[in-house]
Amino acid sequence: MSLILKDINLQIQKGDGLGIIGPNGSGKTILAKAILGIVNVGGDISNDEFKSKIFVPFHSHLSLSNGHEVYRQQRWNKIDTDLLPKVMDEIRKIENQDLVEHLLNTFGLENFVNNHIVNLSNGEQRKLELLKALSSNPDLMVLDNAFTGLDKNARQLLAKMLNALISEGHTIVMTGLTLDDFPAEVKKIIFLKEGIMVHSGFISEFREKTAEKLNLGSENFVWADSQFNELINLNNVSLKYGNKVILDKISWQVNAGERWVLLGPNGSGKTSLLNMIFGDNPKAYGCDIRLFGKQKGSGESIWDIKKKIGFISPEFHQYVSGKQNVVNLICSGFNEIERVYKKSTGYQRDVALRWLKKLGYGKISDKNFDELSTSAQRVVLILRTLVKNPPLLILDEPFQGLDNSHIRMLKNLLNEIASNSNCAMIFVTHVPEEIPECFSNYLELKDGEIVNYK
Repeated sequence: MSLILKDINLQIQKGDGLGIIGPNGSGKTILAKAILGIVNVGGDISNDEFKSKIFVPFHSHLSLSNGHEVYRQQRWNKIDTDLLPKVMDEIRKIENQDLVEHLLNTFGLENFVNNHIVNLSNGEQRKLELLKALSSNPDLMVLDNAFTGLDKNARQLLAKMLNALISEGHTIVMTGLTLDDFPAEVKKIIFLKEGIMVHSGFISEFREKTAEKLNLGSENFVWADSQFNELINLNNVSLKYGNKVILDKISWQVNAGERWVLLGPNGSGKTSLLNMIFGDNPKAYGCDIRLFGKQKGSGESIWDIKKKIGFISPEFHQYVSGKQNVVNLICSGFNEIERVYKKSTGYQRDVALRWLKKLGYGKISDKNFDELSTSAQRVVLILRTLVKNPPLLILDEPFQGLDNSHIRMLKNLLNEIASNSNCAMIFVTHVPEEIPECFSNYLELKDGEIVNYK
């Protein structure tokens, strides 16, 4: 087993706000868990002076099921939903109900208490996870990439809450990828690189060290031009569940070579819109949707649609089985299946290995998915999205949890694909700095309606 942390000496005082920063794979999450005693990394760790402690993970730990297996598309198919837990089930576990009610209103979740947890968007699940942690009013709270997946308003609200907690004497430890990932009351910072603490001090004195640049390899791929001109045509598309309107009269056309940024706050309908296109939501068959020149429901199968689309989302990451081999998982993108049921061909494996080599990840080819860092997992899923050379890429928050060097590398990759093909792309993000330069079209949603289209 390789050494993850090396000779870390750290003292945290009550009332401290501490940020742990560093590139992907530097050991930030392991150190955060070690501070709470969640993982054993050796050495002498004492946190007994903190009576109540809580860890808020990057990936949601909310219970999505009551002992029944839950699959990603169940959010839209509504099968056996009565067996699944609701938001209120999580809320009832919290002792301080007055504070819960305040936080529900603050985060805008008051209208979601009767929703099943599996129906929440990635951002809404993150808000619920944070609400549970904040309502416990802990002496020591450790948050792993707390702002990831939250829209601008939610990030500002969380920063305000954390600032208030630190001012009241609570101790907050946070991991982040940039200095912007920490609220103002987080005064101290440590910088990790390859498990070593290379800097410790006040943020006001800290100058972020430049992480090692990740450049694209010399491996070249021929990205075939799409035979379709019109890829997506939505005409007055609406989506409702009961009295709740998810999408309201959406009209949108995406043509070959166009690169669209899809914007909107958490819960605005972005993911629902994308899954109407990708084929996971059966209600799409009752709408006026034309995909790749054919009316949806005119005889094509869901697999006919999926084989023309490369797709990644935070929800997809959450449901991927960790016991899959990296190369086989990438190869599953050729058939757009979410789990590996058959052996990949020699050609498919060769393509997957070439993609890994291009991004400098050739050494992980023999590992299982759950052995990888979060950043390496995200790179693998992006390669799975690209591997079959589709005419359309749907990239729902693809850079979540990645540091600046990885984001720059993947932005360069998407720019390279755009420069050498007419591949259309749809890119979702809450962080404008993540948008690759090749994107020039914008569609913005709010409460299921289009509020900006250019």
